[in-house]
Amino acid sequence: MKKNLFLISVAALAFAACSNDTTVEQNTTVNQPKEIAFSPLVQPNTRAAVDGTTFTPTTMQVAAWDVTNSRDFFTATTFTKDATTWKGGKYWPFSAAYINFLAYTGLDLNVVGNSQSWDILDDETSQAASGVTLVMANNSSTQNDLMYAIGHGEVTFNSSTNALGFPANVPMTFMHAQAWVKFTVKAGDETSASAITVNSITLNSVSCAGTYTVTHTNYNATSGQSVAGVWSEYAIGEGNYPAVAASGYSALTTSVQDYASLMVVPNKGMASFTINYTLDGNTYNYTYTPASTTLAQAYKYTYNITLTVHEIEIAPSVTNWTEGGPTAVNL
Repeated sequence: MKKNLFLISVAALAFAACSNDTTVEQNTTVNQPKEIAFSPLVQPNTRAAVDGTTFTPTTMQVAAWDVTNSRDFFTATTFTKDATTWKGGKYWPFSAAYINFLAYTGLDLNVVGNSQSWDILDDETSQAASGVTLVMANNSSTQNDLMYAIGHGEVTFNSSTNALGFPANVPMTFMHAQAWVKFTVKAGDETSASAITVNSITLNSVSCAGTYTVTHTNYNATSGQSVAGVWSEYAIGEGNYPAVAASGYSALTTSVQDYASLMVVPNKGMASFTINYTLDGNTYNYTYTPASTTLAQAYKYTYNITLTVHEIEIAPSVTNWTEGGPTAVNL
């Protein structure tokens, strides 16, 4: 019995001066170097691959600019989690200083085509950390969530007590650089669940590669996503890319399941997406064009797809005989 396919797709839009030698000798705090530590979280109210505000990556790349002394403090340093904080073997200076930090995570430098380039700002009046240019190759199969953050820390000096004060840690709120397109699937009934196999979902005319730049001129730590980094050269990654299968998905059921998702360069948009499915041993493609194809930075777009088969029913009828007229036969 042949069947045809009916699909319903709903798109939801969804993220100082140094102390003198005498002071140093009298101040035991100065003789205890304090390691720089971060306390990262993810920007609230954004919607992208790291859901919520818990920071889940395992490493971050960090650079720092010494505003007080107008100099590079350190660049391209890997910070990892140590107990409850993130450290990279860097220490606060033994003098009053205001330090800016810029960090990113989600760009695997072991992937061919990925690269980083730090831009140190030689501006003593700047209140931003060094800039960074991140080149992302086609990451459609690796599914990294590119995020960046800026933070500040200050070493203070109390002249009345000759004591230095060090920050406990540096809060770093990470922003999402990409857009996240996600698909869920379910069958309309048990018959549909057993009849249909979803093979893939492909996003058409999207970009998964490009160059992302964050500097003090286009990023403001207090304004959230209203001022963000800048994507460029993303046309080099334009194409049709299959969404990456969700962990744990096995077969279509009548319950909603996460099927697949894809991180893409925002603002480029998406022409459509294509569902490849098998029904009665035959494979088909169904292409859906959303009402809006805009993909904004730090937003998650969820397409909830319901698939239902409708059995082909035959309604037989017979045409009436047509009289050919009486014919006489004489023997």
